[in-house]
Amino acid sequence: MKRLWIGLAALLLTAVPALASTVIGMSVEDQARLSRHVVLGTIVSQVGIDDSINGIETEVTIKVRRDFKSVAKAGDVLTFHTRSGQVGEEVSIAVGEAVFHSGRPVLVFLEDIDGTLYNLGLSSGVFDVHEGRRGEVAFTRALQDGLEVYGDAFEMGPIPIQAMARRVAAAMQKPEFDNPILREARVEN
Repeated sequence: MKRLWIGLAALLLTAVPALASTVIGMSVEDQARLSRHVVLGTIVSQVGIDDSINGIETEVTIKVRRDFKSVAKAGDVLTFHTRSGQVGEEVSIAVGEAVFHSGRPVLVFLEDIDGTLYNLGLSSGVFDVHEGRRGEVAFTRALQDGLEVYGDAFEMGPIPIQAMARRVAAAMQKPEFDNPILREARVEN
């Protein structure tokens, strides 16, 4: 799977403008297939770290309200990394990376890269949470400026919580990717 992403990243980086990041536009189902967790939770904390391999990142802690893949339980605390961060006066910015706010709810698709969780696809794998007056919950992608999405299978939302749950469950039952780029990359590996 790691070689799949390295190949896709190399393909996309050849067409990336200087002030943008590019990701493959994926359906919710494809994002769920690639994720270890699909977590609705509250951001607890964020700390800049200097990773020996990846450089400056942010370590984000989230308290799980619900894991749509049923890996983590409500009340669990997960830690994941983003590809931007600040340590002291040194700042590293991945254009189009998600912005998290401590104390706020979020839905995030988390992929496992060599034992470390990362939000999938920069800000394309992060959804703002909208809670209505009658308790209804829906999600809208939290795309950040500078993120270019390659392809058509990309839905902004809002997606009601019940629909998100159904779609993630359906993706687990059907492991074949919707996106033809992902299907081709998987066949090559």
